Amino acid sequence: MGKVPTICIEDYPDFTFNVVSPELPCGVAWLANCFLELNIPVWRPWDIEIDNEWKRLAPFHYQYAASQQPWKQTLPALQYLREYQFSPGHAACFRHRWPISYENKRRLIFFVRDPRDALFSQWRRALHNERNFSLSFEDFVNSRYFQHPFSFREYLLLFLQRWKNYLSKTNHLIIRFEDYRKDARQTLKRVLSFLDIKTENGQINRALDSSDFAVIKRVEDEMENNAQLKRRFNYAGTAFEYQKSYTPEMHECLGTDFDDVCKWLGYASYADALMNLIDSPMEQ
Repeated sequence: MGKVPTICIEDYPDFTFNVVSPELPCGVAWLANCFLELNIPVWRPWDIEIDNEWKRLAPFHYQYAASQQPWKQTLPALQYLREYQFSPGHAACFRHRWPISYENKRRLIFFVRDPRDALFSQWRRALHNERNFSLSFEDFVNSRYFQHPFSFREYLLLFLQRWKNYLSKTNHLIIRFEDYRKDARQTLKRVLSFLDIKTENGQINRALDSSDFAVIKRVEDEMENNAQLKRRFNYAGTAFEYQKSYTPEMHECLGTDFDDVCKWLGYASYADALMNLIDSPMEQ
């Protein structure tokens, strides 16, 4: 009996590498859009079935056929009637899953953001998008994480801890949101080098220009001006935003819970973050 394909797109019976991130705002869509611009397919992004949004024109030659452009706030590369001559050797699998569902034979990119910023961004998104939402940050991070039996803070901490243990035993590359915002070109080159994907500088330039945060911000601003915006996903896109936005009470709310994973990922500890707050008081 043959292997059952994990994706139903012709020409691509399986994914070739994984990109994993927490299910909180972290900027990972930037990388997905870069891949599309580099003609690397991103089938079923984050486990969402979009096979019917594609039309196959020839082997590895596809056209995006969803006239409503449902991904324009997340993946602006997916433009109606745009054609792609995809790479035959690569297919990206983007997911928020836990490590128990992964096979360690594939190369894996772990895309992450400072936990303080990820939680802050999710809270601010809820304030803007959810009607009658009025929870303080402290109450929000301790509230139930959707349908799961733990809070937002517990989800993110557990997710990072589990992946920290798993990644110690597999071929992986950690990409931080903050590094991409500091130097997108070098970050993308690190990814391509890790995956042994060869591409020209001109292609990288086009991918970076088309995937810049300003592009999706402009899309949302235009939608808002035309009364088409139902939910806003993108705000300032600032690295280490918590350093200017957190109050002492917000820092205290999270305490030292994330210190171990922050050390692993190269982020400041609770004590260091408080020291920075004292040295650079929060803007009023």
